[in-house]
Amino acid sequence: MRRHLETVLAHAERQLASVGHQSPTDLLPAYKQFLKIEEHRLRLSHHAGGGGREIAARRADLVDVLLRHLFSAVSTEKQLATPSLALIALGGYGRRELNPFSDVDVMFLHGPRARSIASDKIVEQILYLLWDIGFKVGHSTRSIKEAVTLANDDMLTKTAMLESRFVAGNAALGEHFRSQFRSKCVNGREREYTAMRMEDQAARHKKFGDSVYMQEPHLKNGCGGLRDYQNLLWMTFFKAGKLTTTHLVGEDWLSTADQRRIDAAYDFLLRLRTELHYTTERATDVLHLNLQEEIARRFNYPLRAGLVRSEALMRDVYAHGRNIFLVTERITERFADGYATGKRRSLFAFIPRRKSIVERVGQFVIRDGHLDLARRDVFTKDAEQMMAAFQVMQERGVEFSAELNDLYSRQPGLVTRAFQYAKGPREKFIAILSRKGEVARVLRAMHRVDFLGRYVPEFGPLTCLVQHEFFHRYTADEHTLVCIEKLDALAQATDKKLLEYKRLFENLKDPLVLYLALLLHDTGKGVGARPHSEASAVFAQRVGRRLQLSVGQRRSLVLLVDHHVTLSTMAQQRNIDDPATISEFASIVQRQSDLDALMLLTLADGQGTSAEGWSDWKETLVWQLYRATSQYLSDREAYDRQIVVARESLQAEVSRELTADFGDELDAHFESMPDNYFRAYRVAEIAKHVRLVRRFLENVLHGEEESLLAPMMEWETSVDEGHSTLSICTWERDELLSKIAGSFAVVPLNILRADIYTRPDNVVLDVFRVADTRGHAVTHPRDIQLMEKTLGRALAQSHFEFGRLLEEARRKVRRSVPSGADFPTRIAFDNRAHPSYTLINVQTPDRLGLLYDIVSVLSANGVSIATSRVSTEKGAAVDTFYVSDALNRAKITETARMNQLQQQLHSAVAPTIIAPESVRARSPAAN
Repeated sequence: MRRHLETVLAHAERQLASVGHQSPTDLLPAYKQFLKIEEHRLRLSHHAGGGGREIAARRADLVDVLLRHLFSAVSTEKQLATPSLALIALGGYGRRELNPFSDVDVMFLHGPRARSIASDKIVEQILYLLWDIGFKVGHSTRSIKEAVTLANDDMLTKTAMLESRFVAGNAALGEHFRSQFRSKCVNGREREYTAMRMEDQAARHKKFGDSVYMQEPHLKNGCGGLRDYQNLLWMTFFKAGKLTTTHLVGEDWLSTADQRRIDAAYDFLLRLRTELHYTTERATDVLHLNLQEEIARRFNYPLRAGLVRSEALMRDVYAHGRNIFLVTERITERFADGYATGKRRSLFAFIPRRKSIVERVGQFVIRDGHLDLARRDVFTKDAEQMMAAFQVMQERGVEFSAELNDLYSRQPGLVTRAFQYAKGPREKFIAILSRKGEVARVLRAMHRVDFLGRYVPEFGPLTCLVQHEFFHRYTADEHTLVCIEKLDALAQATDKKLLEYKRLFENLKDPLVLYLALLLHDTGKGVGARPHSEASAVFAQRVGRRLQLSVGQRRSLVLLVDHHVTLSTMAQQRNIDDPATISEFASIVQRQSDLDALMLLTLADGQGTSAEGWSDWKETLVWQLYRATSQYLSDREAYDRQIVVARESLQAEVSRELTADFGDELDAHFESMPDNYFRAYRVAEIAKHVRLVRRFLENVLHGEEESLLAPMMEWETSVDEGHSTLSICTWERDELLSKIAGSFAVVPLNILRADIYTRPDNVVLDVFRVADTRGHAVTHPRDIQLMEKTLGRALAQSHFEFGRLLEEARRKVRRSVPSGADFPTRIAFDNRAHPSYTLINVQTPDRLGLLYDIVSVLSANGVSIATSRVSTEKGAAVDTFYVSDALNRAKITETARMNQLQQQLHSAVAPTIIAPESVRARSPAAN
């Protein structure tokens, strides 16, 4: 550091001081050139592996040198003696931590009567020069009295000033300010400031996700971010007077190992923030998905089997963030605990003690809602008490004290293999997981002190494991705990949408198996298994044996873990109107109790994936499959009788919905439509379709010549189910489905499901379930009119070009879609799942017009789509098409044809790049 500063000073002496006879404005090119060269050196040092603190401090030193020259040059030109003004660095700059595009915060400090027009001119000229050079400057001009008053009025101002540092001008004035700040803004205000800082931290955590494990973490303000570490330093300063963790190191506050961990974490996050600024060429703190792969490459993370670079990077981000969060949270909690005594209070003795009622519970004491040990050596004498503490925590509804949390962190070696198999801990663990609605809080407490991953080692590898997918908002461990929290919440649910789940939960006889299944359902990801569910099931079998579960419990546990995505996947991707689908799923679950548990697991897993991951449409499909399977399991013969299509009876019911003159048309409709149509639609819906067909044919016979081929359309809105239904009746023609898909994309609307029916008389009835881009039903007349107008124009032309319209729609709808490298496209053909159709599964990043492009490829290759399952969530499209050859209605079985289709589909779903608006890159050294 000293050698680098000497190099900078020597460069400044050559380039700046040697032209000192010129005015500061004339020196502007020299300042820019100096900064450009030095910034280039810093960038090279950073890319060579320079530490985060080191590079940030060097940048602050560089700005110091530049500001001193500016201050001297301007003061000399204005003939102002330096005793009247001091330049003070504040905030991160005062702390000597500047990232490439960080603000430079300064305060111009003057004596009680020293402010004048001349001094204001100096301040103004320095600021203009800084802006012209390329800096973003936060500034103020104050007397010492004004600064002290403002600091005591506003916590953020006080925090910025406590990190103040003299840079240029009158050093004595700067020193006097520090003395006044300490005596009037710090002394006697320790308790007030500490309370405000802790309140601010809680509010900040809530605002930025309240979790370390966000998919797109905020490096500065998120849980475990830079601000948490700084918050600890600021509170420490109010007693020790130093912005360093060294004053906390000791047996009672911060161990040397803890200090090394959080200092290393802070350095890593600062280095990452520097790279983020360089990559985006602006001040930013959010590590967006579409930046993670590029930054990981720049950090030279290697490609490893089963782990992409970005996943390795993010695992380090979460590990370091977790270290900062856990350590700083533990210490700040102890700052606020008023019951500590003796040496433990020496550093923060200004926080008053509280009189507490102490309750003894076995080897523990409860004080002010916090659990602590009766003696410090309880765990070393009886390790079983480590599990007993969590049981007491659950039964009494208390939290661990900061000291107890710290003790777990210091004694991880007590959780041995013998402990994992011991009867006492096993029985207590089973009891904890058997209390409905009370499990998540305890498991999270176990995980916080690294106990859960040691007692259940199968869960351990999930800690900070990145799930770099569109669907997952959290790391694997956090996702698991959130899922269990969602299950717990059902016990107190009042939302009408959750009441049916709540009834299932209340009637569940063995919650232990369900909670354990949720805990283990993603453990296969910890070993990189694909598919992870099979490896997770193996781990579940191992855990079941270790916990000595009964044979029936182990069978249910393995089933739930192995098939934790089956219910959701089949509901979205398979034709659940097909009896074969119901029979296949029923053969998997076999028992109603397991079906109920799987339904609850599916809900928890879906809600725990992300806030957007459990849509109304997905829920509707899952419930439909659940109910059909439940009926099948209760009475298979009755189910089979029910699904047999009794066309005469059904036709009679439909005829009662229509007038007598529909007789011939009703006969034609029932003779023309396939069995699955009559299973999919109710009497009222079939009657609507018959009326729609009549309106279309009447228009063909009696309508205006220019509208004879126009489609007939009917909308129905299902607000509660989160979608609208559009029924379209028209003639069969080339590219029909692709033109419909393109028309939806122009609005834009998402197609959730498409049922395609073509009668022998070439009348087409297509039924689409659609939603807007927010996942809501389509209710705006403008969207409906645009879709109908576009489709009418497209069908009126033999070859309609959607390119320009889609381009305009894409520019209107701005989506944050991660790169394809983060979410690889997968296209698979399946000829075993259905007796009559080939299933084409497409998983790819979503974009506007995607379905139009897919359908266009299929249509161009003579592939007919019978039905489809289309799912779009959080930037990902997971679609399944039931297809056959358009000529002979047979499956697609030829290998060469499937390979050709696969290649063309891969090309079609490739992301469409839209050039962004031109934005001039700004850098500290920009001309």
